[in-house]
Amino acid sequence: MAFATLDTPDGATRRFYHRDTDADRGVMGQIFGNQDYSLKRLRRGAELDALGAALPRPFILDAGANIGASVCWFALKFPNCQIVAFEPDAANFDLLRQNTEGLNVELHQAALGARDGTVTLVDPGEGEWGYRTIAAADGAVPILSVSRMVAEKCAAGFSPFIAKIDIEGGEAELFAPPVDWVDQFPLLTVELHDWLLPGQGTSRAFLQCIAARNRDFVHIGENIFSIRND
Repeated sequence: MAFATLDTPDGATRRFYHRDTDADRGVMGQIFGNQDYSLKRLRRGAELDALGAALPRPFILDAGANIGASVCWFALKFPNCQIVAFEPDAANFDLLRQNTEGLNVELHQAALGARDGTVTLVDPGEGEWGYRTIAAADGAVPILSVSRMVAEKCAAGFSPFIAKIDIEGGEAELFAPPVDWVDQFPLLTVELHDWLLPGQGTSRAFLQCIAARNRDFVHIGENIFSIRND
């Protein structure tokens, strides 16, 4: 097992473990190197930073947490936030748990969708960052309702801040109604996958959801930043 070294806000360091595969190196390069989720990429970044600092008990939802690079990045950049992370693959989840030890996180070995149920995990050969889920009544992996999960966090006194979503085409199901949960997040960061799954229209549900709402739409690299206009 290889590891990288991350700087923490208090001037210390922590190890980030990975398998030295193309997929693991790729996700680390995107998040730690390219800073794909940095709010500094946005003209409204300072506004969002201030909002995150002002919210009571803010939380960040991370769907498709993989081995924890995005979770660690958010946790180190926003130490006042709890990160609620979802990763369905067992091997990825083991590294996710190891890499986030000691951080303010809530981890779920599950997929995230519009409704509770079960799914089957599929490896299409894209590497450990490209696993996909297929709804199946006899699936071995739970899929948890995003509306329910957000409602439970709010009922516990937490405030939605950022929803980061990178679920390899699963956004087609995640953004199926009901979608009122979207309105609770000042910022959505979503990777769409029509490029990966041509002809399947996996972006349609997200675009229909966002088009009906008063939100800015900013496209940088692989990610859409959807910012609520209050």
